[in-house]
Amino acid sequence: MPFIGRDGRTAFLPVPSGIPQNTQASAYTLVAADAGKHIYAAGAVTVPNNIFSAGDAVTIVNNTQSDLTITKSITSMFMTSDASNTNRTLSARGMATILFTAGDEAYISGAGLS
Repeated sequence: MPFIGRDGRTAFLPVPSGIPQNTQASAYTLVAADAGKHIYAAGAVTVPNNIFSAGDAVTIVNNTQSDLTITKSITSMFMTSDASNTNRTLSARGMATILFTAGDEAYISGAGLS
């Protein structure tokens, strides 16, 4: 995608080729390096406190035929549909995205999320 720089020259920015995958076969705690990735999870996922920064996002994909738990160790993880702040259940083959607004605050939404 081209843009015109301040010097009047045309430059091109690299185009992202996808969302990197981090496959986890058992229970997993998110780490800072997961920002911008999707976690292909086969076990419970824990969202830690003060690891991510405002604007970071992580998507969790449930790679099982049963529910998995998303445990919040973070101070506040608000469900966008009802503003509740508690652990979540992600149904079989469900997908949820967490958007961090601060190190101790995030919003979560997705398909199959309760």
